[in-house]
Amino acid sequence: IIMNLKKVITMSLFAISLTVSAQNVIPKMKIIHEANANPMVLQELHLDIYVLGRTAVTTMDMVFYNPNDRVMEGEFEFPLGDGQQVSRFALDIDGKLREGVVVDKTQGRKAFENIVRRNVDPGLLEKTEGNNFKARVYPMPAKGTRRVLIAFEQELYEKDGKDFYFLPIKGETKVDKFTLKAEIVSRFVEVDTENSLNIPFKNWRNSYISEMSKTDFTLKENIVLLFPKEEKPQVVVASQAEQTYFYGHLMLQNRASNLKTLPKKIVILWDASNSRRKCSIEKEIRLLDSYFSQVKNAEIQLNVFHIHSLPTESFLLKDGNWSSLHSRLEKVIYDGATSLQAMSFPAEADEYLIFTDGIFNFGNEERDFAKLAQNIKKPVYIINSNAIANTDKLKYLAFSTSGILIDLTRQEAEKSATEILHSPYKLIDVKVISGKVSNLFPGTNTIVSDANFTLSGELLSESAELELSFGYDNQTSRKQTLVIKKETENDEKKFALLRRVWAEKKIAQWQSKGKPQAEIDAIGKAFGIVTAGTSLIVLERLEDYVQYKIVPPTEWKELYFSILKKQDADEKEAKKQKEKEKEQIIKEVIELSEKQTKWWKTKFPVISKATHSKRVASFSREEEIVPSPPVEYMAEEASVLGVATDERAFSSDLQKDEVFEKNVPQTSSIQIQLNEWSPETPYLKVLEYTDAEKSYETYQKMKDEYGEMPAFYVDAADYFFKKGKKDAALLIISNLAELNLEEAQVLRILGQKLTQYGFSGEAVFIYRKVLKIREEEPQSYRDLGLALAQNNLFDEAIKMLYEVVSNSWDGRFTGIQLIAMNEINSIANTHKGVDISFVNPKLIKNEPVDIRVILTWDTDNSDMDLWVTDPKKEKCYYNNQLTYLGGKISNDITGGYGPEEFMLKKAVKGNYVIEVNYYGTRSQKQLFPVSLRIEFFTDFGKPSQQKKETVVRLTDQKEIINVGEFLFK
Repeated sequence: IIMNLKKVITMSLFAISLTVSAQNVIPKMKIIHEANANPMVLQELHLDIYVLGRTAVTTMDMVFYNPNDRVMEGEFEFPLGDGQQVSRFALDIDGKLREGVVVDKTQGRKAFENIVRRNVDPGLLEKTEGNNFKARVYPMPAKGTRRVLIAFEQELYEKDGKDFYFLPIKGETKVDKFTLKAEIVSRFVEVDTENSLNIPFKNWRNSYISEMSKTDFTLKENIVLLFPKEEKPQVVVASQAEQTYFYGHLMLQNRASNLKTLPKKIVILWDASNSRRKCSIEKEIRLLDSYFSQVKNAEIQLNVFHIHSLPTESFLLKDGNWSSLHSRLEKVIYDGATSLQAMSFPAEADEYLIFTDGIFNFGNEERDFAKLAQNIKKPVYIINSNAIANTDKLKYLAFSTSGILIDLTRQEAEKSATEILHSPYKLIDVKVISGKVSNLFPGTNTIVSDANFTLSGELLSESAELELSFGYDNQTSRKQTLVIKKETENDEKKFALLRRVWAEKKIAQWQSKGKPQAEIDAIGKAFGIVTAGTSLIVLERLEDYVQYKIVPPTEWKELYFSILKKQDADEKEAKKQKEKEKEQIIKEVIELSEKQTKWWKTKFPVISKATHSKRVASFSREEEIVPSPPVEYMAEEASVLGVATDERAFSSDLQKDEVFEKNVPQTSSIQIQLNEWSPETPYLKVLEYTDAEKSYETYQKMKDEYGEMPAFYVDAADYFFKKGKKDAALLIISNLAELNLEEAQVLRILGQKLTQYGFSGEAVFIYRKVLKIREEEPQSYRDLGLALAQNNLFDEAIKMLYEVVSNSWDGRFTGIQLIAMNEINSIANTHKGVDISFVNPKLIKNEPVDIRVILTWDTDNSDMDLWVTDPKKEKCYYNNQLTYLGGKISNDITGGYGPEEFMLKKAVKGNYVIEVNYYGTRSQKQLFPVSLRIEFFTDFGKPSQQKKETVVRLTDQKEIINVGEFLFK
């Protein structure tokens, strides 16, 4: 499904759902909050279905039309069901399809972001959390079309004794062109004519083939194909060169059952996070009803959790009656993110039932799944009914404790309850009777969840015979033979599919065993499979593949490697050059630091207003600022700087108490006053007029309409925080972790709000996540470093900030190194014993200032301007970087996220007004209106340092916001 995330400001957000649920796969796109924007149109849809054994490959070839007058970036999100895997991603470039290639996730995103800024044609498909995938396409041309191809593989589902293939396309979508091609290899197929588009099949050689073509076609029926069971074992074999893969299928119906000892104490862990609102709670209740009717009597402990665990509740199951618990579950309120730490497993339980989608996205730190599983001594049964779920981690937790994962998006509730009542059925052993095979997947001790079992491996002889043993608790109850023979005919398409199926089974096996992600990613790259750490990328030019060391599609590989060979010859020189670059970076930061030191040592004001413009020009050209000796008064200071005495008339402009006289102790008071900012939104008005005791209930009701909007949660959380309800604010703001999975902009907003509310530990967790997603941006290191410092982890904070100082970044971020160095010095000077041994000693300074302001924002390719107007009504900004009173501002950041920094060493009496100008944005993709974070510091770099901050959301370009002021007495 390509669908819009409603109420979110964005050009285009699609989603594809490929589960067995009735979600429609027909692309839909809406553009919200764009006054003149029209929805994109799906003009053509071409489907290709290929079934080999129990594996089906579905290819969706789509043409989209952008009816708007401006270029857009397309973004689709699509969750895949358990066992489904993206196998292909391609885009049209110069009228031809360019295939995507697998690349490291960070490398792919970095290449995509950089190339988009050059207005070139890239595409990126990556795996986010769980089984959720995201594809990005740029550009969607104004009044033009773009062709996008996505394919996915899956094993056929089993229902009522038959295999079946289901593609939900029923709806009212009308396309100019629709075609369907289907090939079913070596299996009889029939169409479910009552519930499916009528597809005519004909027998051809060893396959069943269908082709149909329509124009101006409205898709009103789904596609449902049925495959009668084959009682005898089936094996598909394909060879190429010296390599042979096989794929075997066994029917395990009428297997002996092994009823487990019924539990006396059951612990239910019930996920009440926001994402669970999309689950089928009704199915989960039916499962429990069926299960309890057979357990009859037991003690039940209920642990409801989201970011925290709610108080434990106890219930009695008596003669199958669980009405009290049923009533309680119907009243569960779903809100907030999900923390793995919130789950507890009391040792006295006989078993644990966890109802969750496994998207654990909140907490102080990662909780190790391996350690968690090792400490659980009783079976864990996990039940999921959400299309988006982290099935890999859930399987690992269940299987490693001798439990099972129930997927209610595919399975019936009553049948699933029966599975929980029995010990897991397993593959116990595989014996090679004759021939030679290797690398069999799945391996022994694998749980077999239904009547179908498939096995993949490599055949190293002309034929082989395997004996497979199945049973319960390591006791064999059934043996079955599988005979494998090489085929003389080499089918390239079949070989490519079997090779991928083998790799997918290997990845699934390694995930269920908790293998390191790096090893799993290596398999993905070798076999063209998207994993948690890899992506599929399409680039336009060979030079781009070379620049980012990305192996291109087949047509360019030979040329690519020849170019790379020449580059490899100079690898030693390149390493030396990189070391020189790092030295040069530090040298440049030292020069900037020395220039700042000269500013810091200069006493302001020291010149007339007439001469001031000359000083600004000098400062802007990075010429030397002459430091002043500790002289008594203005005339002497002016004389030292070569200012004529008749230019000292400016002194009458200053008030007597603005001059710092020799040997006179100075006492001052600087107050920070933040201006109240409140967005004009309808839901906030509703909250403000609601009775205080019912405000949370009112917020919950409004989630049905506004629940996909990040801004809704930000504003609601601010409302509760201002009312003193800090815990409610934390729960509400944590919802951002559940929206737009792995979207850095939304996560940065979440980190900012957590910091603002005083939840520094939680902010560290979020910023660590942002760093994984955006490690190519210095802001990711800086944000994490500052959050670590706020959490008193000073040594790690300085290491993170020094990454900003000592590395080369995109030209959009010029000047951020010195700002980060100022922050390192502030931490080191205000906290004893901090390790700065690795910092270049020329950068270590103690240069405190009275006033400091930092502006950052969350939207890339945007230009914000920090303005500070002093008591003399002079504005310090990008075009006036050094003021008469000595205020200075950092480089103007016009294409990134900031920061922009204002500093004043010695403040004079009066008010300093802080404003932000929303100059403009070139971002084609806005999930959220631009949010500004403004931090106000007094006594920056001193033990007496104070800080306040505010977060403001902007809506209109050229908007000027007065965010607050310093009041100096």
